[in-house]
Amino acid sequence: MNTHPNDAPTAGDGLTRAERTGSEKTRAERRFEWQQTRSAGSLRSWRTPARRRLLVQLNWVSLAIMAAIVVAGYFWLPIIIAWLPMTVVICTVWTMLRLTIDSKDTAPARYLDEFETDTLLAARSRALNVTTGGLFVISMVLIFGSSLELGDGHKLAYTMGGLGILTFLASAVIPASAMVRTMDPGDDDASDPTR
Repeated sequence: MNTHPNDAPTAGDGLTRAERTGSEKTRAERRFEWQQTRSAGSLRSWRTPARRRLLVQLNWVSLAIMAAIVVAGYFWLPIIIAWLPMTVVICTVWTMLRLTIDSKDTAPARYLDEFETDTLLAARSRALNVTTGGLFVISMVLIFGSSLELGDGHKLAYTMGGLGILTFLASAVIPASAMVRTMDPGDDDASDPTR
């Protein structure tokens, strides 16, 4: 019989850890709460609907620029150097977006209302579709490109690898972008003049 560590009696008292502490929270819920307390109040001036939308747009523009760089790298390899500053940009903008939505794109269901949960589940489904579709296409290009010896093998592999990374980044941006639409302007820290 498999039991969860929190379900097993401990230290001779016959009680589980959850019964002893009165806590029924999962590890993910505790981690989410810890992240919320750690990031509470950060980026207050960016917690407005307009700035959140700007961050979403910056995420998508950064991904598009990175895709153009990686495709151009197939034809002229030195342009790949531009990938490095764009990596810093996308990581910064994506982190800012997640902070301004209070990481609701990874929140456990207990912390979301019904509309937020529905929106998040739909966005995660779209993200999965993007990932599986994108990686399928990339795999087919690699298989047929190498089998038919189309173009330069290492450039093709590098280009497809870069597009694979961008596919994963896009699938991370999709839920965060969707959660921006669920944010109530009244929830903004910046809208409260007393804060």
